[in-house]
Amino acid sequence: MKYLLALSTVLFSFISLAQSDADATVRRCEVMPAFGECVNSETADIYRCSSIAIMEHIGELVNYPADALEAEVSGTVYVLFIIEKDGSVTSVRVMRSIRVDDASLSEAVASLEEEALKAVSSLPDFRPGTEGGDPVRVEYVVPVKFVLD
Repeated sequence: MKYLLALSTVLFSFISLAQSDADATVRRCEVMPAFGECVNSETADIYRCSSIAIMEHIGELVNYPADALEAEVSGTVYVLFIIEKDGSVTSVRVMRSIRVDDASLSEAVASLEEEALKAVSSLPDFRPGTEGGDPVRVEYVVPVKFVLD
C-alpha cells in the first residue's frame, strides 16, 4: 500500500509538471504573435509592426474619461495581457498604473485604468506566437498613455 501511495504521488507530480510546461507563458518566442496587417511582415519585423498596430488600434478606442479630464490626471497605464495559443487575448490586467499623491484623485485614476482595460480587452485575435513551429502563450505589455492637451 505504501508503494502504491508513493507511486501515485510521483505520477501526479509528473502530470503536473507536464501540464505546467504545456501552459507556460513566455515573453519572447521564435515567431512573435502578429496583429492586423503585420501577419504578412517579415519575422524580424513582426514585433515592431504589431506593437505599432496595437497602439494605433487602442488609440482609436480610448476616450479620456470626463472625471479624469476634469481632475487633470494624466499618465501611462501599463496593461499586461496574454495572447493564447489560439490567438485570443486573455488575462487582461493593469500591471502598473498612474501614481498620484492626492487620494481624492484615485477615482479618476481608476476610470483611466478601466478605459485602458476596456481598450486592450477589445483587441481582436492575433496570429499566435510560435516556438519550434508550435503555438505558445505569450505575455504582452502595452502602455496606454493619457495626455492632457
